[in-house]
Amino acid sequence: MNETALSVDAAFRPIVMPVAGSLTPYVSGLMAVEVDRVPPIEQAVAPHEAMVLSVQLGRGADGAEQKGALGDNTRLTGIRRWRGSFVPAGDCMTLFALLTPLGAVTLLGSQPLAPVPRIRARVDELLDRRLTRALESDVARAASLEGKLRALAAWLEQRAAAPRHVSAAAMRTARAAMRVVAEPLAGIEDIAGDELLSRRQLERDFAHWFGVSPGHLAQVARVQMVSRLVRRGESLAGAAAAAGFADQAHMSRRVRELTGLTPQRFVHASTTPMSEAFRAITGGGSVYL
Repeated sequence: MNETALSVDAAFRPIVMPVAGSLTPYVSGLMAVEVDRVPPIEQAVAPHEAMVLSVQLGRGADGAEQKGALGDNTRLTGIRRWRGSFVPAGDCMTLFALLTPLGAVTLLGSQPLAPVPRIRARVDELLDRRLTRALESDVARAASLEGKLRALAAWLEQRAAAPRHVSAAAMRTARAAMRVVAEPLAGIEDIAGDELLSRRQLERDFAHWFGVSPGHLAQVARVQMVSRLVRRGESLAGAAAAAGFADQAHMSRRVRELTGLTPQRFVHASTTPMSEAFRAITGGGSVYL
């Protein structure tokens, strides 16, 4: 795979890896960032269609356990219904994989995500701890940031190819969620009907497997559509219409509800190295602000 170095300031050094082949249905983006020792920088998290799997290691000789015991440093951020800010760690290397709904179900062994914390839930509490220990060990052994990102991609590919029992209900819900993300203007009743479900059953399934409703996921996808369109040159009014909002005021209310920001601030949030790197792997979406 060819990694693309992004032009950012010296403190943050992100790279992006194209997603291809067998990972395509499960992962929508792969990136890594090396961060020097920096003063605290407050960042916000915007609701997004993906769930973010991250592996964070220190930069020292004992980097594998600098941030926590081996196996503890692989986390899942379900950021679709969380609004707030945080201070990211410095002097570290963090790898990110944006999981599609199908990826969240398949790669995590169809574990229900309703009870999982929204921010940085430990993956070793969802999967056998030996899996996260092996992943972090492979990542730590890689000599370069590019090599570490390839190690994460290889682990994900292995998870995708491994034979396992995946709940039929979870897969059905994942298919419906993939449709919601791809077609956020489609009717929830129609999506449920295509899976031979009532809307109420689909809502129960979403709540169990993903911790959100299909309607909420559709709203998130529509708000992210606005971000992508405006960053490609569309006006806010034009983006609101294309994303299916009744008018710009309707879109503004939804953006405020989900992000706490005005549409203008949401779309043109500070161009930090992290936000620009995530925009690169989401086609202009807003993840970290």
